[in-house]
Amino acid sequence: MNNTQDINAPIRILLLGSNTEVGSSLLSFSAGKNEFEWLCPEESMLLDVTRRAELEAMQFDVVIDALSLRHALQSDYAKFQSTLRYLSEQGRASLIMLSSARVFSGNKDVPYSEIDVPDSSDPYALALIEAEKIVLSHPENIVLRTGWLFSGKGDDFVCRTLGLIQDGVNLAYKDDLIGSPTPVSDLVRVILSVVKQGHYGAKNKGVYHYCCAEEISWVGLVEAIVATSSQFDPKAQVEVEAISDAFPEVQDMVVMKRQSLSCRKIFNHFGIKQRPWRSKLRNLVKELYQAGSNN
Repeated sequence: MNNTQDINAPIRILLLGSNTEVGSSLLSFSAGKNEFEWLCPEESMLLDVTRRAELEAMQFDVVIDALSLRHALQSDYAKFQSTLRYLSEQGRASLIMLSSARVFSGNKDVPYSEIDVPDSSDPYALALIEAEKIVLSHPENIVLRTGWLFSGKGDDFVCRTLGLIQDGVNLAYKDDLIGSPTPVSDLVRVILSVVKQGHYGAKNKGVYHYCCAEEISWVGLVEAIVATSSQFDPKAQVEVEAISDAFPEVQDMVVMKRQSLSCRKIFNHFGIKQRPWRSKLRNLVKELYQAGSNN
């Protein structure tokens, strides 16, 4: 923070991707809080090099890239990467890019740390890796990688799983991944903590990891969703039994890949502790069923 600034002035945040799952949650979580002021350029501006002057006219203290997580596979993502490069080269404010554990191949026996080199060849991962390099080319920027996000909104895996249960469709039990589910609301808490600490003098930059505590396999996560659903939907009980029958056989047939992250560094540098995800998941499933019954 500049010493000439009013200490009581709100932190002005340029939010890239305000209509994304994470972006809308950031706005919702901070609604009514005077400590933040949000600038939310439309996506078309961020993809148009001829509109740089409009970005230039904005006054902000920090930039949050919530768009890359959703947009990395879009055919025009290179245009957005150009905007990330522009904002980084301008150096007017630090930029926090949200990235994913998917930048790693998963061929490791322990959670990935920040010093591990991203090595996935997946097209989504390659796009994120390139964007990370652009952002990290400026020493004041931060890349924050996270795990399997869920919010119960849009097309996330919790909603898809509940929809399949209600439609009576058998769930797929391919269990080749280990990861750390993370509610979007928890990631938002972490992002805003990093923003505030940076604004008030913290010098920590570079790559950080955050996901919730407790690794779980993909089938284990589906089991957790279905187990909670079975309290509200008889169809889910059938799935609980089906998963129990299929799980041992599936375990023997697949090689597990790990998409989990070590989060010691963000605790050591920012004092941010990992939280559990199971209670959030249970409450979310309950809320979704209650909302459905009220419609």
